[in-house]
Amino acid sequence: MCGDHVPLVVDVHTAPTGVWVKVHDPETLRMPRRVGVPTEDAESESGRGLPLIDHLAPGWHTTFTAVGKQVRRLLDHPR
Repeated sequence: MCGDHVPLVVDVHTAPTGVWVKVHDPETLRMPRRVGVPTEDAESESGRGLPLIDHLAPGWHTTFTAVGKQVRRLLDHPR
């Protein structure tokens, strides 16, 4: 999402309809994209985070903030 050695802040809190998970970083030039899990390098140790998030919690979105960008998703409470 933003490269090596970039400070990230993860914010998790409850809401009446579920749990918000928000990841902040200062990088505004590299925006996340929805892509399939990379298969060309099975030994790779990076590049799988957003595809896994997209699989487990589809519907995430990105917004700009005063300090960079934020990727967020509301995980609904089970009914």
